[in-house]
Amino acid sequence: MRYLELKIKTNKEMLDVVSETLAASGFDEMIISDPADYLEIEEHPEWYKYDYINEELAEKTAEDPEITLYFSDDEGGWREAKRAKSIASEAGADCRISETADDSEWLYRWQEHFKPTKVGERIVVKPSWEEYDAAEGELVIEMDPGMAFGSGLHETTTLCIRALEKTMPLARDRSSLAAERGIPASSSSRRELPLARSLKVLDVGCGTGILSIAAAMLGADECLGIDIDADAVRVAKENIERNGLTGRIQAVEGDLMEGVDFEPDIIVANLMADLVERLSPAAADHLKPGGIYISSGILDVKCERVAAAVRDAGFEIKEVSADGEWRAITAIRK
Repeated sequence: MRYLELKIKTNKEMLDVVSETLAASGFDEMIISDPADYLEIEEHPEWYKYDYINEELAEKTAEDPEITLYFSDDEGGWREAKRAKSIASEAGADCRISETADDSEWLYRWQEHFKPTKVGERIVVKPSWEEYDAAEGELVIEMDPGMAFGSGLHETTTLCIRALEKTMPLARDRSSLAAERGIPASSSSRRELPLARSLKVLDVGCGTGILSIAAAMLGADECLGIDIDADAVRVAKENIERNGLTGRIQAVEGDLMEGVDFEPDIIVANLMADLVERLSPAAADHLKPGGIYISSGILDVKCERVAAAVRDAGFEIKEVSADGEWRAITAIRK
């Protein structure tokens, strides 16, 4: 389907007037782009809690704001587009109507760049529309991220998957040894054998659910994924079902570990530096001695600060891994 695109250029002083006039006239669905918003974000990081900002945005702060509206490419759409253009023009804005390409040309074009990718020693991520013949020992995660969520191929996700690949075999070996010795999961000998027979993984900030799925494929018996975004939880559930792991993984909506009644052997948290710092004490409270804490989403410039917070929470850091400017920390509960 083709669409009409109405671009409205105005200035900072008139932006609210033009947008409110359009809304009052029935045009309440619009995209407002104001490059100067960067300045407010830069001046008040405590409000936005960002961990990364594209410095190229600073070069565009002098550009005028822009309002964009879309209409169907038919008689009614043209009539409404011209009416909106007239209203905005009377308010002093510079307007231009153009036809867009067929939305099918761009709506799924991103799929062309999402191919089966090996992200660790064993884990391969592939979209459902691609064929892939797994090599011996490979574990294939079928992932349909949707338009609003990532493919799971970001550096921070890859770092977490690699950390899970290293820790899960150790967890499984300890679990098997405990079973052979007949040591109950609740035994005080857990200090000697930190991980119980039934391995549990908590995925904080689960997003698409890829880390929970990877953990289950690598040997976890039970996984719980938590995300503050309801849409992320919905997508995670779809991906969990797609990979046949509904019985072993649960995805729920929540704010970090607040109110979580779950005692994992491994916590994996792909978040951002400030959230990892905030999460670490709660992670220590939920993990028994010897439990593993994997965190990522940490920029190199903030790694030392986050590492200090992880240590202060009662962890011993075993490894700090890197991929470009991103870092992941693997730590053990003392």
